[in-house]
Amino acid sequence: MSLALLLVGGIAVFAAAAFVVSARPEAEPALAGENTLVGLADPAAETLIGGRHVPAAGTDWQLAAVDDLSAAEDLLDCLESRGFEHRELVVLGNSSFAVRWR
Repeated sequence: MSLALLLVGGIAVFAAAAFVVSARPEAEPALAGENTLVGLADPAAETLIGGRHVPAAGTDWQLAAVDDLSAAEDLLDCLESRGFEHRELVVLGNSSFAVRWR
């Protein structure tokens, strides 16, 4: 009797887990939207600093995605040295980071 209850309980837990996994919505990047096209408006306004293209200061948010934390820190340092007051670091997961600035 206890084995039957254990099996029924295990099947119920497995079915609930399968339902939760299949019903989960697809994850979207935290910063997806119109601002994901970085620096495409005016290529002449971009400068090359430390191997990175950094657009000139403006009012629109700019976005760059990097693959490791040290690259994100380097980009934030570069933006700070350029005088950008508004800078953000967003962790996207799986060692991916997004840096926003304006």
